[in-house]
Amino acid sequence: MSAKSKKTGKTYNDNIIVGLDVGTTKICAIVARPKTDGSLDILGVGLSPSNGLHRGIVVNPGKTTQSIKSAIDEAELKSGITVKSVLVGIAGHHIRCITTRSIIAIKNPDKVISEDDIKRLYEMARIIKLPSDTKIIDVIPQEYIIDGKDGIFDMPAGSYGLRLEAKMNIVKGLVSSIDDLSKCVTSCDVELDDIVLEPVASSFAVLDDTEKKVGVAMLDIGGGTTDIAVFKKGVLKYTAGVGIAGSLVTNDIVEALGISETEAERIKREFGYASVSEILNDDEIVVESIRGKVPKKTKKSILARIINARMQDIFELAAVEIKNSQIHKELHAGVVITGGGSLIKGTKELAEEILGMEVNLGIPRGLSGGLIKEVESPIFATGVGLILYNIKTLNDIRSVEARSRGRRRNRLTPKGILTKIKEWFDEL
Repeated sequence: MSAKSKKTGKTYNDNIIVGLDVGTTKICAIVARPKTDGSLDILGVGLSPSNGLHRGIVVNPGKTTQSIKSAIDEAELKSGITVKSVLVGIAGHHIRCITTRSIIAIKNPDKVISEDDIKRLYEMARIIKLPSDTKIIDVIPQEYIIDGKDGIFDMPAGSYGLRLEAKMNIVKGLVSSIDDLSKCVTSCDVELDDIVLEPVASSFAVLDDTEKKVGVAMLDIGGGTTDIAVFKKGVLKYTAGVGIAGSLVTNDIVEALGISETEAERIKREFGYASVSEILNDDEIVVESIRGKVPKKTKKSILARIINARMQDIFELAAVEIKNSQIHKELHAGVVITGGGSLIKGTKELAEEILGMEVNLGIPRGLSGGLIKEVESPIFATGVGLILYNIKTLNDIRSVEARSRGRRRNRLTPKGILTKIKEWFDEL
């Protein structure tokens, strides 16, 4: 279903999903169309330097709004589609995860657990005491329990039972940070579909179901924060953020070599190594001086030592958070690193040395057409993941509705009636 705007000439399309990654160093808007096989056509990508954020938190709403608008405008121009609404990712060291338990009684006469029952279960989980400056971002189920039977990880709509319980992870963050981000997005004349925890979104792009099932930790090394997410049995078990990431690495290079931030970012990307031992040829690097003075010279090994010190900090803090998950010994799929900070050469090897586990690089997958090459990089993990998260959520809702319709049909068919009679006799 699509229509054209007389004002802009761009197309409106209801089958379009837009992921908006509002990072500390860059803002990325990705316009995509889901295909029937679950893959994506990437129609447009907009990138804008991020201004007004510090470590994932909005500190200048005006600058942040303008940066978001620039990214959306570019994505619209490339795709030819007017963006009406977006899913936005949120991260930052202010976000924390707490575990709670929720219990409800099933009141339906036929004992079938409905979608409304599951909604009630989630609402019960949200009734917890939080500080006044904190609000809930998401409620993530860990395990369902029906009439005392545990180990149920799929949504139980359509199952039979009298009592439904769930172990839940409550993801919470600062009210001011969440509201500031929301206002910046809606100030760009687009609706906010949802706010999604960035590491959860990224996991949909770079992790597969098997990794999440057997146990894996994902480190999303962004510009302002490094976000950690630990998965086991297919669900998020733990999440945390640390305020050290790519921007601090760049700042260290600026301070140590006395060069501009732009030049520091360039040499980090082109010549940087996270570990000195990974350098094969210790060549000299010509570095542009500030104010056009005589160019400076340094060596790859000197640059690597600057980078290594800060990257060590990142992985040592990540190791603490992975241990805090209390399932660090059960992560049989090891660690997956993603985000722009993971692209520094030697990062994988340094991470393996410090974390003591197998480490792999996470690149977005599930793409099939359009601007694939433009987003096949860890830099776009969150943007692509937001779209895949949306598709998975919609598919879960449709699946629940289909099961509910099936249950209703069974009650009206002879087979359904016979099944119900058999249950009555079993209960006698």
